[in-house]
Amino acid sequence: MKDIKYEKEKAKEMLALIREYEKAKDKSSINKRLNEISDELYYKKREILSQAMIDVALAVHSFTTAAMSGGHFQDLDEFIPDLDGIIGG
Repeated sequence: MKDIKYEKEKAKEMLALIREYEKAKDKSSINKRLNEISDELYYKKREILSQAMIDVALAVHSFTTAAMSGGHFQDLDEFIPDLDGIIGG
């Protein structure tokens, strides 16, 4: 069973963090928080999420894990329209 309220709350939280991340000079703490949220969504809450949210969570998790593993911090603004759609949908 999908939990639309929970999904929208998490989408809003991720959206706010991504907007903050895009403006930040030091992205590491925001990157870590986004990684934690996306890990929770993808690995622990997937059964209650829409496919759109699962896709965003996996992509954000991949990008943030790569940065935490020594990669560069990638732009995450490409996920803003997806998250807006989840919040508004």
